[in-house]
Amino acid sequence: MPFSFSALNLPLVLGGLLLFTAAQAQSASAVRERRDRRVVLPRPGEPVLEVPVAAGILTTLVLDSALDRASVDLEGRTRFKLVDVGERAINLEPVMELGAGEHLMLRVRFADGSFPEHAVFALVSHPAVVDTRVEVSRRPLAPEALQAELSEVRAQLAAKEAELAALRARGDASSPAALTLAGLFDEYGVSARKVDGQPKKEMQSSLYIVDGFSLRASAWGVVSVEVKNYGKTPWTPTEARLTRSTGGVTVQVLGVHMKQPRIGPGEVGTVVVETEETAWERGTLLRLELVDSTGTRPLLVPSVAL
Repeated sequence: MPFSFSALNLPLVLGGLLLFTAAQAQSASAVRERRDRRVVLPRPGEPVLEVPVAAGILTTLVLDSALDRASVDLEGRTRFKLVDVGERAINLEPVMELGAGEHLMLRVRFADGSFPEHAVFALVSHPAVVDTRVEVSRRPLAPEALQAELSEVRAQLAAKEAELAALRARGDASSPAALTLAGLFDEYGVSARKVDGQPKKEMQSSLYIVDGFSLRASAWGVVSVEVKNYGKTPWTPTEARLTRSTGGVTVQVLGVHMKQPRIGPGEVGTVVVETEETAWERGTLLRLELVDSTGTRPLLVPSVAL
């Protein structure tokens, strides 16, 4: 007897396909850079402004003039989970990813009837970026506004340059004298503590802490652990999370470092986590979690004295 779906089974099948599609879309959206930006509407004859959107991510268009809310025209509106039009803002959230090269046109008219009377946007899918907030100017910014924006950018660059100089000072500090000149040593010196290895029965994600130690000065802290990979695939930690065992206060992590690019199956590798200025009491117990890029093989060190 040939196999067939009944009318009762059809909604379940369609629902499953929808959930599968949404899960794929959410995974694809998670790796994209989310950006905020400020733009000016193109002049007549210029290309339409493209706005990258993604399934499960809210995109907000903020215009500098009131909109005729009834005039909003969106192609493929049924493909959006949310289309909310306010006085000067439009919120959009696709329910599924747009196809490669696909453009869904969004058209809206301004309420005052002044030139330009309309705004047109092309909603697209981009593999690397998605717009979360787009501030849209109807006309080019006045010189005063441009000067203010330029001053803001210069202040941000100055802050980044100061941060870069501090990082360079840390990178150039390769001897005790250089460390002292960089302000990484003071009269309180450095204290060291051992990180105990795990009982094998507590091994997580096929990863095992063989040995380790912590170092602490006033301006910095370091946790170094020897990790053995009992799994079948290489492991590379890309993120570290440090929290105090009491109170759950998060400690700022400055970086995760390794001698080798990855820890292969059966190999032992050194993972070093660097922290910010140690403002807590010496010997405070911390909880360290190392996470790889997939998030599927975390390694927890429940008690580290620092």
